[in-house]
Amino acid sequence: MNKIIPYGYLRVSSLEQVRTGGGLDTQDEEVRRYITQNSEKFDIDRMVVMSDAGMSAYTGSNIKEGELGRFLADVNAGLIPTGSALICYSVDRLSRQNPWVGTHLISTLIGAGIEIHSVAENQILRSDDPVGAIMSTIYLMRANNESVIKSERAKKGYEKRLNESITNKKVLTRQMPRWLFDCDGKYAIDPNMQNVINFTFDSYIAGQSTGFIAKELNNRGLMYGNTSWRGSYVAKLIRDERLIGKHIRYSKQIKGVKRVVIETIPNFYPVVVDVEKFFLANNMLTSVAKNIRGRTRVTYGDDSILRNLFNGVIKCGVCGGDTSVVQNTRKKIVNGEATYIPYKTFLRCRTRYELKNCVQSDIRYEVIERAILNHLMGLDISALLSVPVDNKIESYRTELELCKAEEVELHTLIEQREREGKRVRPRTIKAYEDVSDRIDELNKLIESYVEDTFVPDFNVDLNSIADVSNVSDRSLIKKGIATIADSICYKRISDFILVEIKYRNLSVKHVLVIDNKQSKVVVNFSIEYHENSHDYTCNGFILKYVKSPEEFHLMGVNIEDYAHMMNFVDFISDNEAKKIKEYLVSNLSRVLISNVPE
Repeated sequence: MNKIIPYGYLRVSSLEQVRTGGGLDTQDEEVRRYITQNSEKFDIDRMVVMSDAGMSAYTGSNIKEGELGRFLADVNAGLIPTGSALICYSVDRLSRQNPWVGTHLISTLIGAGIEIHSVAENQILRSDDPVGAIMSTIYLMRANNESVIKSERAKKGYEKRLNESITNKKVLTRQMPRWLFDCDGKYAIDPNMQNVINFTFDSYIAGQSTGFIAKELNNRGLMYGNTSWRGSYVAKLIRDERLIGKHIRYSKQIKGVKRVVIETIPNFYPVVVDVEKFFLANNMLTSVAKNIRGRTRVTYGDDSILRNLFNGVIKCGVCGGDTSVVQNTRKKIVNGEATYIPYKTFLRCRTRYELKNCVQSDIRYEVIERAILNHLMGLDISALLSVPVDNKIESYRTELELCKAEEVELHTLIEQREREGKRVRPRTIKAYEDVSDRIDELNKLIESYVEDTFVPDFNVDLNSIADVSNVSDRSLIKKGIATIADSICYKRISDFILVEIKYRNLSVKHVLVIDNKQSKVVVNFSIEYHENSHDYTCNGFILKYVKSPEEFHLMGVNIEDYAHMMNFVDFISDNEAKKIKEYLVSNLSRVLISNVPE
């Protein structure tokens, strides 16, 4: 007779049991003893023992993401031989969910030809044993009822402790934010962590990166618990709303499912960071991710220099890819020994070197930096900052009032139909949920809104700014560029570099043509976008393109400026530019004749 392959199954739901090993060790000992004592029945050499440590059978996590779930999947896939046995300490190790759910699990296993052995109940469940089916259902009902009572008791206990904590400002649990400690039953702030938090927020708002801050904290010996700080830990600290006193409860973490906020209690913990400073830093942190206003960071690898003023803003004009600044070195013999000193700095398309599918060549970084800064010094910064949504906070509040009125109207409609015994249509419920979600979103936007009053100043000494060790001044310039520029693209065209600058708050694009050999701008023209027309301007020469009906108008024609525009306009990253080039070429003869002096 072929012996049965035994699959032992162990489970505890408490993390404390996992740490102490008590529950698992006892189950393991009993399951193995049962298999050994029945060695005439079981193939001990092929024994498999599975364990789900810290997984609840009441929520079903042991089936959703545990070893039992994988075993069930193997059974369904035919990978577990028919006639095998699943041995558990008790049936409630398999499921403590609703009995219908637990019964379905057991019937699935039994139906696939798997015996279930319950050691504690000394019960074997088989397909030919109807009494076993009845008994297993009773066991499952009892286990589920115990879990329900336990869950309700835990909830009531938590609510009681929470109310006492709110009323008497007492410590809720021993698990608390790392900057707090229990001082005679009250929350108190750790002075060392207060220094860490102050340094973190002040440094980040001043323009330093999370990576740089982490490095500085580690250098000062201010560790993250027992580990070193990382940039991600710093970002997590800045995001933590407990710093401004909020206590937030989340739903239980389930693999692959985002946790949901169950409740938020304000003024629960001591406030460690000024609320306005907290939201300012968070807005800047969001800006870094979205590459919008406020992005300014000090180089992480070497905090003594800030090499790239355009990080995150400047892109390759050929492929649109990201760029990086690299510095070459030059060999020099000093006292008979070879050393390598910094030489030239280049702006490099990363796509060309990482993916090998771009033809953009390296550009001297200093040439582009000086040309762009010279250009920015001549701009009207107030015009570039004239944001059309200065009243953003007021628009939020206006929309909030409208949403609240709509919510009341929908709620009244739902209650009225329920009183009349009429069915509430799904689209009405959805509309109510949508407007409620928008109210929550608007409240958060209003709460977190901090006006950015930063005004860029590009009237600087270019020689001083060119010094990469002048970190403080270069950081301000970098932030100023990120504030006004939506994007900067560059292309190498023979001996020239073409740079396009788009702005955040103006429908205009500036195009700089730089002589790479002489390192100076030789052509500076712009494209201004209106609803039905675009103005191409090069010094005093203007070409107005009307889209509908399509027309071209020339004003202030100058042959030199006309030639410059004709030579470079089709290199602009704009589909319309080719049409402009064709018009300029086809009308060149007429313009030349009309500009010949009498």
